[in-house]
Amino acid sequence: MNDYKIPKVSILVRSFNELPNLKILLPILDNQSYKNFQVVYLDSGSTDGSLEYVKKYEAKFEMIIDKIKKEDFTYGGALNKCAELAVGSDYLISLSAHCFPTQNKFIENYVKIFQQNNSDIVFGRQVGYSKSSLSESSHLNNWFREDYADKIFPFINNGNAGYPYYFWKKYKFDSSLTGCEDIEIANRGLVNNCKITYGKDITVEHYHEEKSRQIYNRFYREAIAISQIFPGKFKMPIYKCAMKFTLDVKDSLKFRKLTQLYKKNNVISILNYFFMKNIAQYFGLKGSKNNNISEPTLDREKMFFNKYFFNQ
Repeated sequence: MNDYKIPKVSILVRSFNELPNLKILLPILDNQSYKNFQVVYLDSGSTDGSLEYVKKYEAKFEMIIDKIKKEDFTYGGALNKCAELAVGSDYLISLSAHCFPTQNKFIENYVKIFQQNNSDIVFGRQVGYSKSSLSESSHLNNWFREDYADKIFPFINNGNAGYPYYFWKKYKFDSSLTGCEDIEIANRGLVNNCKITYGKDITVEHYHEEKSRQIYNRFYREAIAISQIFPGKFKMPIYKCAMKFTLDVKDSLKFRKLTQLYKKNNVISILNYFFMKNIAQYFGLKGSKNNNISEPTLDREKMFFNKYFFNQ
């Protein structure tokens, strides 16, 4: 008699005003080959009908639906709330409402990677969606190359990342951060020799529709969070910021030659996106309350810095 237990998977979806994206994501999840999964949906005060849409959606999978007030939202806190609702799961997959799996074996492949690699954290590739800006898509293409392997530095992204339930229960996400709760939990895990796997065939299309101020705010709050995760380790002199901006623009222009798929592919849009990104990171790191800034000393810190800020 076969006593093999099919693992239970919970997809954790945090959402605020994501109605158009949910109309793309939920049908994709309906068509997944893996059936033993549920979606835990947490709404943080949407005003666009997102919560009502999810409640009425006739899913082919189980759904747990909850909500919090907008003012109570933090990135780590919302994921912890989702995970608490997912009790009894074997694996948790954090999936942004604006991240769309490209394969119907997305969940199945996640489970295979966990089981075959005995991984503590698994994360997947992110590429631009058809309506994404070219700049955002170029940035994702640099961050998420096809170098699938186990990683020894804490670069992961909760837009598309998974954890065994026991791992989350042991570590949990830092609810005080303004972002990068994924990087923080991975960094703590690596201290205890956890295994991080960048997995193949679990790709999502990531879609942001952001104005200039939103681009700035996103990278600014993430830079602040990084300065808190690695206190006193990272600095960004203005000359490095300028160099980084130049490299980003050059990479984006090269990327533009390879594809005509993405929106906002004119030079002005490219310059605007990467100016906002880099100046936000400069001020975010500069604004760190820790004035005793030194150089990164651990290999994983150096590798993370080069990957996150310089796409290396």
